[in-house]
Amino acid sequence: MANDTTDEQILKGLLDTLVMHVLRDGENYGFGIRERLDQLLGADAGLVKEATLYPLLHRLERNGLLASYQAPGERGSPRKYYRLTPAGHDFLERRVAEWRRVTALLHRTILD
Repeated sequence: MANDTTDEQILKGLLDTLVMHVLRDGENYGFGIRERLDQLLGADAGLVKEATLYPLLHRLERNGLLASYQAPGERGSPRKYYRLTPAGHDFLERRVAEWRRVTALLHRTILD
């Protein structure tokens, strides 16, 4: 997937949705988000790399879909916590509906 621009765009859209899905359950910090994604993705956990996750979080925040704040971490260094904004919740609902539509289309045409 890594070298094809179309595949990268599909993966980018999917990762946005996955990260926002994790945050739908409550605020979390970068490493915590990655740990939860690893649990959800299982054998495909390698899709989410640190070099991908943090720029994605920053972009979602710049676009008003996430808000953040800093709080002390367990070892003293601050952690940046993210949460969905109301716009983020709305965006996630629309994105999940789009993925359901795409999945249904694939099942009707290619996968069945």
